[in-house]
Amino acid sequence: MQTADVVVIGGGIIGCSIAYHLKKKGAGRVVLVERRGIGEETSSACDGGVNLQTKAPGPALRLAKRSLQLYEGLAEELDYEIHFERCGGMVMADSPELIGLLEQSAAEQAAAGVEVTILNGQEARRLEPVLSQQVAAVTYCPGDGRVNPIRTTIGYARAAGRLGAEILTNTAVTGIRTKHNEVIGVETSRGMIQTGTVINACGVYAPEIGRMVGLDLPIRPRKGNIIVTEQVAPCLAHNLICARYIALKHNPDLVRTSQDPSMRLGVNLFLEQTHEGNLIFGSNREWAGFDKSTSYEILCAICRYAVRFAPFLAQMRVIRSFAGLRPYCEGGPILGPVDGIQGFVMAAGHEGDGIAMAPITGEILSDFVMSGTVSEEIRPFLFSRFAPRQPQGSSDGREG
Repeated sequence: MQTADVVVIGGGIIGCSIAYHLKKKGAGRVVLVERRGIGEETSSACDGGVNLQTKAPGPALRLAKRSLQLYEGLAEELDYEIHFERCGGMVMADSPELIGLLEQSAAEQAAAGVEVTILNGQEARRLEPVLSQQVAAVTYCPGDGRVNPIRTTIGYARAAGRLGAEILTNTAVTGIRTKHNEVIGVETSRGMIQTGTVINACGVYAPEIGRMVGLDLPIRPRKGNIIVTEQVAPCLAHNLICARYIALKHNPDLVRTSQDPSMRLGVNLFLEQTHEGNLIFGSNREWAGFDKSTSYEILCAICRYAVRFAPFLAQMRVIRSFAGLRPYCEGGPILGPVDGIQGFVMAAGHEGDGIAMAPITGEILSDFVMSGTVSEEIRPFLFSRFAPRQPQGSSDGREG
């Protein structure tokens, strides 16, 4: 029987970051278990924005600020190029009511210590000439950045492996064993791993792992369609995001209550240019279960909406599209220990913030595992905030 001090379940950017930080801090035997390949789910079906402006002021924004600081030297630390840069970002408004939303957001962000300013349309176009005349105002944050999420995930996994973590791909977790409400092992398709600590970093699939210990985790997949163009010469200086993107992110009911047909499809806009030159844009927010197929109707709606803000996109050749599933959880991710199940640790539910939050999630959760102390940074994200839902473990501790 294999043994481990910590088993990390999930080989996306969150799980790989945690495995790396655990080994960096001197953890004993760390095993990461992934049922497919490293980064083959949400971490490779998303954009690369690491933006402060899309985070609500409070605990999430504080973590995001620290996470971006960790990104600064990460490529050198991992000895792997991740194409991180602080390119700056703009959130765009094309109507008076959205300008009001930007003004409120900018004031809240500034009060939280984010360098953000309001620019009128003319000022914004001087910085970013691709913007259309319909862009009436933007908030501009020079601290926003972008990264290659696939390379970052792989970089974390490679570095964790060099430090001694064992990475088990194509290995399914089939059960978690507990005894007297304490984790004692993980059952996998390759056999049993005896361990006292399990970290659930499975993103949209975290509820499946939660059920193995009797937990009802309030994490749901929220799909987004994304479009990729051919590689072109550098033409976009900043990350571009429409104000509707933030409105839909923080108020999911708008999809149901709006009279705007594109809003009812959850259509919004982010736009960035990759290191290789491809333009990536999207997206939408829809409840579609675990269906990862793209929708022609939604892709067309995204293109129409995107051209309103950046007309040059109409001349770009699209080479592919894809859809990804964000692990949505009301109030932000679930992080840290779970009351009533000793040794079961959560690290899922980041929705669209997983790429931005990966470095700090690995940092603070590895700190918890190594010290046993719940930090003030983790406390707002504990599962106990969903107090009525308590684990219902069986007497023999064999779940799944």
